[in-house]
Amino acid sequence: MPTNITSPLIATQGSFTLSDRKGKLLLFSNGSKLYNANKEIMNPTTDMVGNIDNAQSGILFPYPGNPDKYVAVTTGRWSNDELGYTVIDMKANSGLGRIESINNLFPAGRMGKVGSSITSVRHTNERDYWVVAPGKGNPSYLNIWRFKPDGVDAPRYFQLPSNITENVANGYIKFSPDGKYFVWGTFGGSKLFFGNFDAETGTFSNIKYITSSEGGNEFYGVEFSMSGKYMYVTKTASGIISQFILYVFDFHALINSTNPQNYYLTQMKRISFPTTGGMPAALQLGPDGRMYISGYPYLSSPSSFYVIENPEQYNNLKIYRLDNFLTGTPYFGLPSFAASWFELRIDGETEFCLDNVEREYTLIISKGVGSEQLAYTQWDFGDGSAPIKDYNIADGSIQYHSHAYGTAGDYTITVTCHKANGDEILAMGRQTLGIKALAPPSFTVSVKDVCIGASETMTVNIIGDDFIINWYNDAVNTTPICTGKVCSTGTQNAERIVTFYVEVINSSGCSSGRKPINVNVKNCGYDFIPVNPHIRITH
Repeated sequence: MPTNITSPLIATQGSFTLSDRKGKLLLFSNGSKLYNANKEIMNPTTDMVGNIDNAQSGILFPYPGNPDKYVAVTTGRWSNDELGYTVIDMKANSGLGRIESINNLFPAGRMGKVGSSITSVRHTNERDYWVVAPGKGNPSYLNIWRFKPDGVDAPRYFQLPSNITENVANGYIKFSPDGKYFVWGTFGGSKLFFGNFDAETGTFSNIKYITSSEGGNEFYGVEFSMSGKYMYVTKTASGIISQFILYVFDFHALINSTNPQNYYLTQMKRISFPTTGGMPAALQLGPDGRMYISGYPYLSSPSSFYVIENPEQYNNLKIYRLDNFLTGTPYFGLPSFAASWFELRIDGETEFCLDNVEREYTLIISKGVGSEQLAYTQWDFGDGSAPIKDYNIADGSIQYHSHAYGTAGDYTITVTCHKANGDEILAMGRQTLGIKALAPPSFTVSVKDVCIGASETMTVNIIGDDFIINWYNDAVNTTPICTGKVCSTGTQNAERIVTFYVEVINSSGCSSGRKPINVNVKNCGYDFIPVNPHIRITH
């Protein structure tokens, strides 16, 4: 399960967060206040224009062309028509970040009144980002801006096939993981919009919608499964309702349907949730492929957190409810994230004692916009061994490779992405994992031959005293006969070779294993030549 981090953040709905590749929290916000990893407010005097009553109060993404900066785009409450972006320099303040500028204006020209819902998705060039904010009114639009290293382009806009009333709360807008489709749950508008998106040109097309058959607020939380094949939507209401419902769509069937309304009424899967738990609200796909659902504490229900373990298995879903999992009180929202960040996550044992044992390393692939060029990954274990090409690059794939290091030292496993012609796709970045193969202790043992009826000492020759040394009389006994550098052979009574075993463990916990020590036991008596006592030798 995700780590539950207690924080000062307060929001009835909208929040957004940012972590590094290893899951370490970097920034989080409720749309007005921005917090760093130490949970300190970064803008104590001037609020950002986002609002805690929005489904999506803002979104974070890397500043194009500058790996040390991030952008927080925030939007005002409902239809207040406020939109701005804040730039954060993450190298400042010892890596905790500092706001460089706040509430910068987007170029004019948007249509309708923005607020409540906002998202972003990566451009196919793997550098720029598209920012999308619905504009409500008569007519209603999808506004889109391209955020580039040298600034923000003037907006483009696409008219929706139905209008959304101003000054009502709206739900989430999301892109599919591959950036090719979008969905927007309007909640107060009781409509669900969806369609195609071209992440290279920033163009929306084939926009369709369905209207709630319930006659009230719904279509709040929306999300795609990792493959984009299935779409999940929560039936969430602001008033009293008699049942909690999760809608599940076969998205490809829905988008290709000539009558989406009929598909919604007759083919969509409806999953009832017991009203003894929290009301399902926001949905969020995790990097682990699971889907998470906030459970609003409705009437006397507990604070709930739902987990869909297998959102790709449309007909065999496993859904769990965790009551009081969160230390805070969950409301309607879950953190929003920019869609389609291509990610490679490598994992495996990083520090071990050298033993020539093969260890398994895994790479999880989450494909995003622009990753259509990916043909294979290449593994380099950093020890001079031949690189490995792996063509298992489907979205959500897990690559497995085992490797044994033969010499102690520091190594770096590097995974690179390549096109079919062999060129590295630099925009996708390199994934690395540091390896430390620790050396076992090196030593010698001094021992003399032993005379029958006597004993000798065996001595481990090693520099330093920070070692555990155990002596054994066989290879399997768990009780040592001696500890320390010196051990006695004990009195030996027969001529033979006696084998003892010694194990040395260094401060890193690395063991030499039991090394055999052969001791030669011999007869040390004198042999005499018989002499005739009657013979005298004279000179």
